[in-house]
Amino acid sequence: MKRIVSFLLAVIIILFSFSSTCIASSNIAYSSNEDVIYFGDGSYITIDVEQDFYMRATNTISGNKSISYYNADDELKWTAVLNATFSYNGSVSSCTSANISYTIHDSSWRITSATATKSSNKATGNIVSKYYVLGLPVKTIEESFTITCSANGTLS
Repeated sequence: MKRIVSFLLAVIIILFSFSSTCIASSNIAYSSNEDVIYFGDGSYITIDVEQDFYMRATNTISGNKSISYYNADDELKWTAVLNATFSYNGSVSSCTSANISYTIHDSSWRITSATATKSSNKATGNIVSKYYVLGLPVKTIEESFTITCSANGTLS
């Protein structure tokens, strides 16, 4: 019994010695096309923007921005999607709705916070994910992403 406890304690100590926290910020290098954020441990986030639908008669556009987290072995761990709808008239645009959803692809990861806000012509999603080993969080990823609509209905 002492050997099992000693072994588990050694494993926990080793895991904590390798634990890290990665927080995406403006200090992290972006790829040339700005659709991938790389972390120091080799993991990365991909960012995709999609325009869902465009209703010319009502000057409404809907779209989403998704971020997907991959580990250094290119294994998808989770995906978060910010969906927003905008109205525009050629002079100004405004966000009329924003929501966020997510999918976990690896049960060792959990989304601990996922919020969507709207302000003026922007929708912003904020997500916090944590990687757990033996029930303890050993890595945290925080990401904020925004969809902006131009006065002419172009999403970015």
